[in-house]
Amino acid sequence: MDYKRQLEDIVGEQNVVVDEIELICYSRDMSVHVGKPNAIVFPGSSEEVSKILALAHEQKIPVTARGSGTSVTGAVLPVFGGIILDMGKMNSIKEIRVEDRYIIVEPGVICQDLNKALAPDYFFPPDPGSSAICTVGGMVSTNASGVRAIKYGTTKDYVLGLEVVLADGKTIRTGTKAPKTSSGYDLTRLFVSAEGTLGIITEITFRIVPMPEYIAFSVASFVNMDDAGSAIAEIFSSGIPLSACEILDNISIKVVSESMNLDLEGIEGMLMMEVDGNKEAVERHIHKILEICKRHNGKDLRWSDEPNERQEIWKVRSGLVSALSRYMEGFRLIPIAEDFGIPISKIPEAIKEAQRISKENDIIIASFGHIGDGNLHTTFILDVRNEEGWGKVKKVADELISIPMKYNGTVTAEHGVGRARAPFLEKEHGYAVSIMRKIKEALDPNNILNPGKLSLDGKETDIFDFFAYKDLIEKPEIIKSFGKHADNEILVCVKCGFCRIGCPVFGQTSLESTNARGKVILAYNLMIGKLEPSKELADKLYQCTTCMNCTITCPSQIKVPDIVESIRAYLVEQGFELESHKKIADNIKEYHNPFGEDDKARKELADLAKEGSK
Repeated sequence: MDYKRQLEDIVGEQNVVVDEIELICYSRDMSVHVGKPNAIVFPGSSEEVSKILALAHEQKIPVTARGSGTSVTGAVLPVFGGIILDMGKMNSIKEIRVEDRYIIVEPGVICQDLNKALAPDYFFPPDPGSSAICTVGGMVSTNASGVRAIKYGTTKDYVLGLEVVLADGKTIRTGTKAPKTSSGYDLTRLFVSAEGTLGIITEITFRIVPMPEYIAFSVASFVNMDDAGSAIAEIFSSGIPLSACEILDNISIKVVSESMNLDLEGIEGMLMMEVDGNKEAVERHIHKILEICKRHNGKDLRWSDEPNERQEIWKVRSGLVSALSRYMEGFRLIPIAEDFGIPISKIPEAIKEAQRISKENDIIIASFGHIGDGNLHTTFILDVRNEEGWGKVKKVADELISIPMKYNGTVTAEHGVGRARAPFLEKEHGYAVSIMRKIKEALDPNNILNPGKLSLDGKETDIFDFFAYKDLIEKPEIIKSFGKHADNEILVCVKCGFCRIGCPVFGQTSLESTNARGKVILAYNLMIGKLEPSKELADKLYQCTTCMNCTITCPSQIKVPDIVESIRAYLVEQGFELESHKKIADNIKEYHNPFGEDDKARKELADLAKEGSK
């Protein structure tokens, strides 16, 4: 790679990675797509990003920005190779001005860390399910939202201004620190939701708001979805200012029932609602919510204002997506046509429509979402080894996308387009997509910024482009098995990245290969023959301490240590045992101790110890 030295001159040798094993670890996200970079670069400043893009523009090298890799659409995958810009080291909180209600941050700041810095008096409302690990740069790039969007809006509503490096390396600033502006085109909004296709965001000015005085939540279960729909319709029409409102179908309920310690047998729908503000008003609204739910045959009605209980409830909800991979052994969620937005009143009807499609096609679909802002997730649950199941996915995806199209909705309400939704973009926008392409061409004439996303290159796209499971399905004869248990654990991991929270090695290195997700990606590539046994691979596998912190933080409870131990055993069989381990084993065999000391030396040590104890 002839530009490696030039990149090292810009960011330092330690911040450029071209190791094949590390590159493979950056080739996946939560989607079904795959894309491996040629280099991973860790910039530390806007100036470095500018120099990297100037180089890439001159040499026409693709550049894809990446935060924590939590995308579900393939948005952060370099499907045409090139450079991954890992923005994780640009994670400074530069300024907090509560008196002016704004905060200035770099794109690598974790959403949860931003709110910790603002607590206890202020907060940043957008709260995606991945807020514990996702970066704010990624949130801006996809206009992420979450459960509070019904009252507080989405990320775009809080972006006051941006610093953006354009494709040719020039840097611009958009927006203002003032609460509002009417000056010129709204370039800030142009870069929000652009998924890194128009420029690289290097600084963000966010609006912040005061923490509400009091928060309470309620949960209600329903035997049928019609009752749940009637209840929520009355709640909305009554004027109750909900700050969160979630709906779960029977598949989702099955996944969360154990965590919530509720008897949900026979329950078809569940509402999880929250109200915040003045205490007296909140309590009045909560009791009204429960009365309405009771009139519509709600069961297991309860409410609480206890912060820890509330956090546990929302923790269960935020982990639902990943936890769906435990619905059946060997199955995992498949996020393709799963993020549409429709009018609020149509959500219960849409869920029943998705259930009909699921039944008619004999494929599992879990439906859940933010009913308060019309955002419904219809997620496939599939054994990725099942060729027949994949054969149904394309047809069913088209049927699911017809739901938002029928209601003049959107194919993606919060996750973005990436690769997964690119085939459906023209169905929603029609001729307007050609306008988007002209904007892309004007700002990025060489098409180096995250190419292959949002259907901006004008080429026909398919949901199975850059398909990660192609070899698994088409070449079963080459698949290596590491035992049924390990195989299932490898395949059900959704690559959500929650394991980053608990990995002590990743905390020291920031390299994906040292994290549990990276280990699973390596194991999968070994399984399908894309990676061969090697000393380098063994070295990576032995960096894991098997402490199980990753399993504790994983919503799916993936037994990563079991995967690691299975792969280690396989590598030893292939002759790639660590030299240090081999030496210890030889010492034990010859000297009956791991240190290789003869009996005389051991006796002298024992005598010294005995003397010292007197």
